[in-house]
This record gives sequence, structure tokens and C-alpha cells, in this order.
Amino acid sequence: MSEAIGTREFAEKFGVTPATVSKWCREGKIPDCNQDRKGSPWHIPKDAVPPAGYKRRKVK
Repeated sequence: MSEAIGTREFAEKFGVTPATVSKWCREGKIPDCNQDRKGSPWHIPKDAVPPAGYKRRKVK
């Protein structure tokens, strides 16, 4: 894998929560996400995109 970003950076980029990004990674909805071991941070490819049909959260 080339450069990777974390869940927080991915979440900010696409307007979702870090918890949602972690869930997508666990469910395999973002290809090529990986962890060093269970419970460690997710490594997401820098060019990854959210799953089709995701909804950006509304800003209050």
C-alpha cells in the first residue's frame, strides 16, 4: 500500500464520524483498509473513497 491516512483524517475529508469510518473498514466497505492487529488504528489508502450511497453528516 502506498501512503495511508487514519480514520479521523478520512472522516474529516468526507464529512462523517471516525466511528463510521471504523465500521466501514470492519465491514470491508472501504477496500484495502488494514490494521496491524485487532484494536490498533486503521490504515486507509490515501486515495480511498467512501462506499456508494454514503451520506455526509449535516453541519449544525
